[in-house]
Amino acid sequence: MIFGDVSIRRKVPCTLRDGVTLFADIYTPIGGRDCPVLLMRQPYGRSIASTVSHAHPVWYASRGYMVVVQDVRGRGDSEGVFTPFVHEAEDGYDAVGWAAALPGSNGKVGMYGFSYQGAVQWAAASLHPPQLAAIAPSMTAADLYNGWMYPYGSFDAQNCLPWAYQLARDGARRAGDTEAEIMCSQVMQDPASVLRRLPLNGGHPLLERYMPAYFDWVGRPAYDDYWAGLNWLASFREKPIPALHIGGWYDFLLHGTMQSFAALQQGGGQSPELFHRLEIGPWTHIPWGRKAGGIDHGPEADGNMHLRQARWFDYWLKGETNNGVYEEARVRYFEPLRKRWEEADVWPDAAAASAGKTLRLFLSGSELPSNGALGGGRLADHEDKIDKEAAPDVFVYDARLPMTLASALPVDRSPQQDRYEILVYTGEPLREELHVLGAPRVQAACQTLDGPTDLVAVLTLLLPGGEARFLSVGRTEIGNARALRKNRWETANIELRPIAIRCPAGSSIRLELTGSAFPLLLRHPNGAPLASATAAGPGELNIATVAVAGGKGALSRIELPLAGG
Repeated sequence: MIFGDVSIRRKVPCTLRDGVTLFADIYTPIGGRDCPVLLMRQPYGRSIASTVSHAHPVWYASRGYMVVVQDVRGRGDSEGVFTPFVHEAEDGYDAVGWAAALPGSNGKVGMYGFSYQGAVQWAAASLHPPQLAAIAPSMTAADLYNGWMYPYGSFDAQNCLPWAYQLARDGARRAGDTEAEIMCSQVMQDPASVLRRLPLNGGHPLLERYMPAYFDWVGRPAYDDYWAGLNWLASFREKPIPALHIGGWYDFLLHGTMQSFAALQQGGGQSPELFHRLEIGPWTHIPWGRKAGGIDHGPEADGNMHLRQARWFDYWLKGETNNGVYEEARVRYFEPLRKRWEEADVWPDAAAASAGKTLRLFLSGSELPSNGALGGGRLADHEDKIDKEAAPDVFVYDARLPMTLASALPVDRSPQQDRYEILVYTGEPLREELHVLGAPRVQAACQTLDGPTDLVAVLTLLLPGGEARFLSVGRTEIGNARALRKNRWETANIELRPIAIRCPAGSSIRLELTGSAFPLLLRHPNGAPLASATAAGPGELNIATVAVAGGKGALSRIELPLAGG
């Protein structure tokens, strides 16, 4: 049939090595021959085709591509049983070979898509199908433990639990269970109803029936053989192919995007025959627009990503090696205050630290406690400016009433910073612009009563008008059994999520230290290891007290990685 001035073949079968048949829709230019192939494999119904973030297949087909959108195993019309991620390496390998051999194909295949559709690219590429020439994984992870399910070292219930209900909804429809489908849709519309329900690893009969994989995710808090089987990064690096990594500063999978690119960046130089690129926009998972967090990021916010992805595949699949892609910078990112795209030769975390391109600001108390923004907490630009006689600062964290952080959006945190459950440290107004690029790190001397518990760091930028704009967050567990037994001070080390920000003159760096950032981060129950958090019921949420020392030789600090130029 003809639709949108391209040819469409619907429900085309692909038989896998184990006899299971998957189905795809294929879009081609009318009369097209020797077309390069763009393959998308996805679990949501192939008609959607990632159009919440990507151009419709008709657009790619109009540019000379054969576009194949396939239902993965056990989804849509495809046969088999769907277990998220588990079959995608072998199934993807087979699908690439099948797509390359389709009539009208030139034998070269690229894969594209975001989120799950991005993960299946890493899975297929980890087995090195010879026909796969390039990939463009967007907002996804090649290591599902560190990059997706446990990005801060704790289970990402806020995203994984509602998503499990989304997958269960489609499973219920496939089974003809309309009542279950409606109930899953209700959870998706109001995820808070299940996020506050405890324990997280029980009380979900719809998931037990239609998405039991959720209980593998939530029930395996430590990296083990299960997670190793869903980590395709090391295998990919053995024989890499070109990868265009696309992420969003406010996306919940930013860790996964950055981890994958950083691992490939460690491979050293690039050549016209093999190179990788990273693009990070001012976007949430959906949509890739200009007004995330209620802030207008300007008309350039979309980054022209449709054409940039097309040029990427034109280079690798059509042989258009003079189209300028190779000559572009390896890293391109959106800076939200100037509202423009900027470039870098490398992702700078490790390089900035080793080269000394890091600003250290030291936590200092005063004659006032540092609880709340009106307290006495300061960030000093030199250790000599610390009030060495100040008493340690103390906050109390009640797991029944966690401090809130809904997302990584650039919202104003100043109302929350009035809370005395939060220690707030503010630097002096900057004398000149400060260009931060990378993952900030916090080192804090702390002591715990009734732990273990969490120490959560939230970084904001205090603007001259009083807005405390959220920049980043991270966490670590403190108060282990040895420290509690000996009543000892310990050093907490926290890596925060990556950022890119040009802090203007007159603004101030502000750091929060507290015990929770719910629901973005899993709340620690207190008194038991975090590994037990997903099994904790309401009666197991306790109170912990944390002291943080700035003076007396503690040298608690935040380290901000600075851009090279």
